Amino acid sequence: MAATRRGFLGATLALGLAAWQPAAAGARVTLSRLQPGVYVARAHNAEVLRANAGAVVPSLVHVTRAGVLVVDPGPHAAWGNALLGAIRALTPQPVRWVVNTHAHPEHVLANAAFAGLRPRPAFLASAATAALMRQRCADCLDHLTAQLGRAAMRGTAIVLPEPALQAGGWLQTGETAWQVQLHAPAHSASDTVLYAPQLRLLCVGGLAYRERVPEMQEASLQGWRHALRQLGALAADTVVATAAGTPAQTLVPTLAYLDALADGIESALAAGHDASHALDAVAAGPFRHWRHFQARHPLNVQRAWRQLEDSWMQGEPPG
Repeated sequence: MAATRRGFLGATLALGLAAWQPAAAGARVTLSRLQPGVYVARAHNAEVLRANAGAVVPSLVHVTRAGVLVVDPGPHAAWGNALLGAIRALTPQPVRWVVNTHAHPEHVLANAAFAGLRPRPAFLASAATAALMRQRCADCLDHLTAQLGRAAMRGTAIVLPEPALQAGGWLQTGETAWQVQLHAPAHSASDTVLYAPQLRLLCVGGLAYRERVPEMQEASLQGWRHALRQLGALAADTVVATAAGTPAQTLVPTLAYLDALADGIESALAAGHDASHALDAVAAGPFRHWRHFQARHPLNVQRAWRQLEDSWMQGEPPG
């Protein structure tokens, strides 16, 4: 087991076990093995762009004797169909469960590829995520189509999940029991985490990044920090998030970045500085090599400043 973990650390998903490329769609999915029965779809550790066709979500695939679990199937039907083909290359087991961790389109719109399967999988999310998808998905589909082009999004339709996942509950997928955690607000308005203690595996959706500056467009800085502290206390060897890796490669640096934002801004506020000093206040040196730093970090500082300034003015204690 120790040798396997060291190999994972060194290779970082270097082994592609199944690849599928449907000729018409042009999408390609390679599944890499994390441990027996657990795979992750390789994806670009980047922003959604036409150049990567929105393939930026490392979907989790768990093969059990009772069927296959897919978590965050991806951005569109073409990717979902390619993911399904890669699954078929691994196992004849049916896809039984599709979980949406949060309501961001690059994570959920590939539900469409699985909706026509027989038997039809159970599409699952928290009540909050299901409600947000109902409210937003039409607009999100239009927005992603504008970003990626109609050809990339061909065949993509909205498939809404059942509001079946509850905080503190369990999702049983064959022989594996997944503890359900809900964090709201955090990285998004509502984030679902699946934790399999027997596999020492965490699936956290958008809550953790790997050498890429986190997206704070709709985040709660303090809620996100609180969620990461809770997740860091769990016994896990592997984390599947916006990239896959160990907790030290994903949870720890993401929290360090968010803590740097909070600590710098809170110190500046205590010293009586205004928002013009925000960028100077944050000790961002350790994160300058991360992807999208120049474009995203200043926006994150602005958002974090507004949130913490509001809390400061209301006399709330630091997070």
